[in-house]
Amino acid sequence: MVTVTASELKTAKTIRLLTPERCSGTTELTAARIARRERIVNAATSLAFQGYDACQIRAVAATAGMSASTVYQYFPSKDDLLLACFYEWLWDFETEYRCATSGTDLFQRLRQVALALTGRLCSSPHFAEAMVRPYLYADGTAATQADRVRRQIVGIFIGSVGQGISASNGTGAAEILSDVWMSNVAAFAQQRITLGEVSERLTRTVRLLER
Repeated sequence: MVTVTASELKTAKTIRLLTPERCSGTTELTAARIARRERIVNAATSLAFQGYDACQIRAVAATAGMSASTVYQYFPSKDDLLLACFYEWLWDFETEYRCATSGTDLFQRLRQVALALTGRLCSSPHFAEAMVRPYLYADGTAATQADRVRRQIVGIFIGSVGQGISASNGTGAAEILSDVWMSNVAAFAQQRITLGEVSERLTRTVRLLER
């Protein structure tokens, strides 16, 4: 298992943010803009633990210590902002969890990562709702953020199997599991199924992929 320190995680995130695609607009992020954007995302993420409705732009701005108009300079809508939070949360999960799986069977590793990802997100049903709800109904610029979220989830699952499967098969399996994962986490967030049922469905999906 690889241990990632808080300092290493912050350094990696800063480097990653130094590219234009990390911002909703096209302007390359300067150090000051990176810090401001991170404050906004951190504020929204903290509010997200109270649920989707708690993440109003004015509330995020107040928590981040800035005006609502400043928040809108980075994120044109609440859903766009929450999907950016979801992306960052997924990136942190992948960075911290990398190489933490055990066992030689690639489908066992795939199941381990899927269940770990589910357990961490769904440990707070309100937070799960705040992350998943904008993904389900994303449009406009939020749709672009939703696509980035999906690619990140697929990347997490691809990374779990490593070189044990062909690139095409690995990507296909990861995409299928990603869609199943999202639909079932959404059902959990909407209180239609239990966390145990989510885990059972993911396990069955991995077994079907193995066949």
